[in-house]
Amino acid sequence: MPKVSIVTDSTADLPAPVAHGLGVHVVPLKVIFGEEVYRDGVDIEPDTFYRRLVSGELAATSQPSPGEFEAVYRELLEKGQSVVSIHISRHLSGTMNSAEAARTVFPGADITVVDSKLVAAALGLVVKAAARTARDGGTRDDVLTMVRKTMRETRVLFCVESLEYLRRGGRIGKAQALLGTILNINPILAVHEGIIQPFEKVRGRKVALRRLAEVAVQEAGDRPVVCGVLQGANPEAAAMLTGLLQDLPPGSTVEQGTVGPVVGAHAGPGVFGVTFHPR
Repeated sequence: MPKVSIVTDSTADLPAPVAHGLGVHVVPLKVIFGEEVYRDGVDIEPDTFYRRLVSGELAATSQPSPGEFEAVYRELLEKGQSVVSIHISRHLSGTMNSAEAARTVFPGADITVVDSKLVAAALGLVVKAAARTARDGGTRDDVLTMVRKTMRETRVLFCVESLEYLRRGGRIGKAQALLGTILNINPILAVHEGIIQPFEKVRGRKVALRRLAEVAVQEAGDRPVVCGVLQGANPEAAAMLTGLLQDLPPGSTVEQGTVGPVVGAHAGPGVFGVTFHPR
């Protein structure tokens, strides 16, 4: 068993088999339809969630309680583990606040809470890099060095069909300036320093897809990259984007992933994007 255990939250959108295989402990956020409360990735699947969202139902979200983190931390500490807990940007969720509150319950314990300043598959890339370092026998400092390096090098660019979901959920950040732009303009958005920001405006989905792939290939240069293609209820866009990424350097890997219910509640069903960092 690794001496360092990795904890994250469900906005990392790690499939359960991947999280289990890497020994990652996932604390779920919650998605809410009216009076119905579901644990993200536990009680509701993305397909079911997006069908309800597309049908017009309004979804809200909530962060885990400090007690939920406390229970996970206690179990790991009792096994003699160091804990590195890596989470969604504090600008996008109160999850970091809950994790930090839980840490104070164990004064002097070896728990490090990290704001990834990322979300969704980009957070997932950081978590997987950390978990592999821990699995290979890395110390806490080794894991934190890998986490900081991967955070620094990870890019995420995405498009949404409508900015209304981000606006309504209060996560729109500096993309607020794009509200009211003319029809058929697809803003490409980025997450920088934990805040959603405009990256570029293009016209039409196909142009947006080509531009996402172009930026990924340009920024990769000659370095192989680990790349994730993300989508909500938009598998066609994900398939097209994956095909356009064939020009990445040899040795690169491209995996498709689904944006989970909590992130999807704020991004909307048409979200698609790409995230990558050097291998």
